[in-house]
Amino acid sequence: MLVEFFSSNPNIVFCFIDRTNLCSSAWSEELSKNQSDFTIGNLWTKGYTILQSQNEDQCLRRASELDFKIAVVFSTGTEFVNGTAFMENIENYLVDDFFVAGHILDRKTAYYELHQQCYVINLETYKKLDCPTIGQQCFGEHHSQIRPLRSKENIHDDYTPVWISPGHENYQYDHKCHGWNIISVALKNTLPITIFDDEIRGNKLHLYPENQKEFLKHSSYLYKKLHFCAEEFVHYDNTEQINQLYQNLEQIVTPASGLWWTSMIDKQKPVKVLFYDYNQRSLDHWRNAAPFIPNVTYEFQKVNLLIDDFDLGSLFSNRSTFINLSNIFAYEGTAAFYSLEYRLMRENKIIELIKKSLPESILNFTARAADGFLCTERFFTASDSEIVSLQDCKKPTWRVKDWV
Repeated sequence: MLVEFFSSNPNIVFCFIDRTNLCSSAWSEELSKNQSDFTIGNLWTKGYTILQSQNEDQCLRRASELDFKIAVVFSTGTEFVNGTAFMENIENYLVDDFFVAGHILDRKTAYYELHQQCYVINLETYKKLDCPTIGQQCFGEHHSQIRPLRSKENIHDDYTPVWISPGHENYQYDHKCHGWNIISVALKNTLPITIFDDEIRGNKLHLYPENQKEFLKHSSYLYKKLHFCAEEFVHYDNTEQINQLYQNLEQIVTPASGLWWTSMIDKQKPVKVLFYDYNQRSLDHWRNAAPFIPNVTYEFQKVNLLIDDFDLGSLFSNRSTFINLSNIFAYEGTAAFYSLEYRLMRENKIIELIKKSLPESILNFTARAADGFLCTERFFTASDSEIVSLQDCKKPTWRVKDWV
């Protein structure tokens, strides 16, 4: 099964490999699935096509057919963090001389491993070599290979060389690790193998869901992020794109972040601005930092739209009401703990609530729950809104049994 989520970047494709069948616990599986739901939308909104399968060779062959230049292959349990930093660094591979890039591990009595969490393939070279297989892990597979040369230095521990290159001597290995074939093909053809540098490593996260001890250690990042976003983080400036077509607005409903709305309000009529947020610190900041504008009054409401419903009773329905729902239903701070199915249900419920209470209001999203899974509108009048059905979404392999 291969699922395709097409977007605009013509050079780089992301091949998303489902390994949730290897998860060490029900909780590591659930977090990985939720994280993966979010990652589809995150990559798609940044302009990248995603090919999704349980078979990386299938994904890579399809990527080569579509004439992409490089493929980023990554597994469930991997998340790209710090905005677009990972993608910006990957762009360098478009001009670099390389065949394979990733985490290369010296497994001693097993042949070298290309770690499955994330690696990059030069598809132009890959096609010239007639699409070689990656090579799957196989314990007890005794075989002879030319042992690669490697650096004395390590990135960490004693199994992460800074570089490897073609060797000269045969060695009898006891096992094959993931990526053994693509590494062997690269070395036999004297093609460059690149080890991920700190810029790449620092802008992605892997949960190691197949190893419970490692999962418990690495998943702490998600809990810290959840707490930080809910309790500590304050948006002092808005970083999102707001539809500026609307002017002379008399009511603004927006998360407590930024002053984008000041250029869009009516300059003479009374204006109400309702700041809402699930982060009390953000509300407290903007209660003090909201600018004094003679015709503007403010209200503040603590509400978590993933759990709670709006209290819109103080607002009146007219065409001069603008409600910014931002990226609340596709937010990296919370997405790992809520499935797409749940986030979509809450998004639909809030839209329906607004449609009933303020049918003439204008709704604005910067990201939506089902982004990537289907195309949805970002700006619309509440009365014109339509419920997005989960059954209309493209179904990734990790949701085959869930979405029925």
